[in-house]
Amino acid sequence: MLKTWNQLTKPRVTILVLATVFPGLYLGMEGTPSLSLVCFTLLGTYLMSSSSFIFNQYIEREKDAVMYRTKQRPIPSGVLSPHGALYIGLATMVLAFGILFYFVNLLTALAAWSALLLYVFLYTIWLKPRTEQNVVIGGISGCIGPVIGYAAASNALPLPAWILFLVIFLWTPAHFWALAIFLKEDYEFAGIPMMPVVSGVDKTVKQIFLYSIAYSAAVLGFYFADARMGEIYLITAILLTILFLGFAYRLMLSQERLFAKKFFFFSIFHLFLISLAIVIDSRV
Repeated sequence: MLKTWNQLTKPRVTILVLATVFPGLYLGMEGTPSLSLVCFTLLGTYLMSSSSFIFNQYIEREKDAVMYRTKQRPIPSGVLSPHGALYIGLATMVLAFGILFYFVNLLTALAAWSALLLYVFLYTIWLKPRTEQNVVIGGISGCIGPVIGYAAASNALPLPAWILFLVIFLWTPAHFWALAIFLKEDYEFAGIPMMPVVSGVDKTVKQIFLYSIAYSAAVLGFYFADARMGEIYLITAILLTILFLGFAYRLMLSQERLFAKKFFFFSIFHLFLISLAIVIDSRV
């Protein structure tokens, strides 16, 4: 049962979403957020994110059945019926909204729910099957973590929340297109118009490098957006962005499939460390 749940909900992705909630939680108020506020915010966000992935697999069950990396998921493998998955997704969504609304506040519940709606309707249903820019526009859904954190801590959405939103928005294309290079044949076979399939790897690695520059600028820009950011964040951000740009430049030159996979995992680690640096600097 736990294995089926993990396959449905992509916990590794959700952990990164939760990591991006923390900066907003700690910057959204003057003091330290209570343990109950942190726990209920993270629990509700985790369940809402999990629900969005369940809906995604319900919608894409036919394409998942023909892709090598997804054909063993619960729905295409027959472990779970499509209707069963749909009911689980709906129940999880309602539970998540209820937890965030009752134990946190309405703004937080609406922010998390908006991420689900954007992921399911804007990205999965509309953009993903139609355009190579799907992860750029549809990536909005994955940027809501800091917004959720600020909403939970302050019941407001100040400018720094949207700067962090922009950081993740610019991170997403570089991150996901690297994975798309590694899985190019799978996406091509399933008829999903990811950039490496439609426009080739050469254009994709150049776009990854350009977005990496923009992402790095936003990461450094956050130092000026929030007065509480100090030397710890600034030094960490400078070192990490240099490393990130180095990885992106090497990928652009090599265009190697295996290095694209390494860049994909490094980008996850990078965003996690940036989020951690924000939290640490806000506490000292």
